[in-house]
Amino acid sequence: MTWVEEGIYAAGGDHIPHTWGAFSNQTGITAVLHLSSSGPTEFTGPPAARFLWLDLEQEMEADKDARRLAGEFVLNSRDQGRRVLLHCTNGRHRTRWTYVAYRLCLGHGLKGVLRDAAQKPWLAPYHTDRDVWAAFRSYMKQYRGIPDDESGQDR
Repeated sequence: MTWVEEGIYAAGGDHIPHTWGAFSNQTGITAVLHLSSSGPTEFTGPPAARFLWLDLEQEMEADKDARRLAGEFVLNSRDQGRRVLLHCTNGRHRTRWTYVAYRLCLGHGLKGVLRDAAQKPWLAPYHTDRDVWAAFRSYMKQYRGIPDDESGQDR
């Protein structure tokens, strides 16, 4: 369990869902993005104000729509001033792709985002398909009506 950046926390396992009430009170987290292919895990205590469950765990299972949904969920939660938990029952490292999607939804450059995703608190190295992320970044720019630059590396 760890803060990824201000307002975004990543965790895995069963501890937080079983102690959700106390955990959310201590951290101020009110939004949860939960990954689990075996169904949503029950978070005990008062429900989070925002909760998104995605029926997948592996990054390679996430198509562009799932990446956009995850990234925009975090983005919208942060825009509302909410602290967000990225959670996967099978380990926090499986949530890394949702953080990458969020950063690309913000409009950050691919090179910097992938560099950050390979540093603490994540486990290095970050094995990902750079071409899939480049295509996602272009997709998000088109989705938002922003002209794509030539390099795909800005910021």
